Amino acid sequence: MSCAFIPPAELETIAGRCETDQATALAPLITAIHERHGQSVRGIVYYGSCLRSGDPYDGLVDFYVVVDRYRNAHRHRLSAMANRLLPPNVYYLEREASAGRLRCKYALISLADLQHGVTHGRLSSLWGRFAQPMAIADAADEPTRQALRRCCGQAVVTLLNESLPVLNPPAKPAEAFGYALALSYGGELRTESGQRGMSLADHDRPEYARRLHAARSSLAFATEIDAEGELAWMPSDEQVKSAQRRWQGRRPLGRGVSILRLAKACFTFDNAVDYGAWKLERHTGVAIEVTPRLRRYPLIYAWPVLWRLYRQGVLR
Repeated sequence: MSCAFIPPAELETIAGRCETDQATALAPLITAIHERHGQSVRGIVYYGSCLRSGDPYDGLVDFYVVVDRYRNAHRHRLSAMANRLLPPNVYYLEREASAGRLRCKYALISLADLQHGVTHGRLSSLWGRFAQPMAIADAADEPTRQALRRCCGQAVVTLLNESLPVLNPPAKPAEAFGYALALSYGGELRTESGQRGMSLADHDRPEYARRLHAARSSLAFATEIDAEGELAWMPSDEQVKSAQRRWQGRRPLGRGVSILRLAKACFTFDNAVDYGAWKLERHTGVAIEVTPRLRRYPLIYAWPVLWRLYRQGVLR
C-alpha cells in the first residue's frame, strides 16, 4: 500500500466535524477511563450503534481510547507488551449515571499506531472502522483533536483506495461506500451478515455520500459523476490487480488476527465469553450455552465452539 500526501485541511474536511451531543451523558465513562489509564489518554473516539441511535444507554457504548505510549497506559508490563505486539487491547467498563447504568467496551491504541494503521495498515479493521462516522468525545488538546480528525479522514481515503478497484462501477456514492465497508468487514472474522456494510451506509446515506464526494480528489484514481448522480471510478489495470492481490491475502490474515485478538480479550475483557455469546445471538439469532467450564477456561474449551460456528457459516 502506498499513500500520497494529503493536506491536513483536506483530511479534516473529509472527516467532518466529528462531534456528538452525547458527551455530557458519556462523562462517567470518560472519567473512569482517565482514572484507569491516567495522563496517557490523549483522546477518546466514540463510534458504533449507540452513536448511531443517539442513546448511550441503548446497548454497549463503543470507544477507541488513544494513548501516547502503551507503557504509560498500563500498570503491568505484560499488558503493555500485548498491546504493543497486537494492538488494540479491548476492555470492558460500566458506571452508574443519572439516567441509568452505562456500559462500554473500548479498544486501547497508541496515536502512532492509529496514524500508521489508517494510512498503511494491511488489515482493514482500523481504516474500516474509522472511515465510518465517529465523534471525538474527549481530547487532551486541540492539536490532538485535529490529529484524530485527520485519522478519520485518512481512513476514508484508504478504504476507498483499497476497495473501489475491486468493485464494479458505477454506483450511487452511498452505495459505493457501503460496498467498500462490506469488503472491509469481510476481511475479519465477523458474526454480522454480508449486508452489514450496506446497512451502515443506508443508515446515513447523505453523510456517506458527502464523505465520498469530499474524498474524490484525494483518491489514487480518477472518478466522475454522471447526470443521474452515478459514480464511476477508473483505476488502472495495475491498481486493480494490486488491490485484488491484497484482498486475497487480507481475508485469511484478518481472520487469523481476529482469533488471536479474541484469545487476548479473554484476559483483558471482563465476562468476555458472556459478551461474545450475547453479541452472537443478537446478530445471528444463534444461542450457545455458556457453561461454567467454558467461562472459566475459554482458551481451552472455546475452540470447538468457534470451529462449529465457522463450519455452520455463523462466523464469516
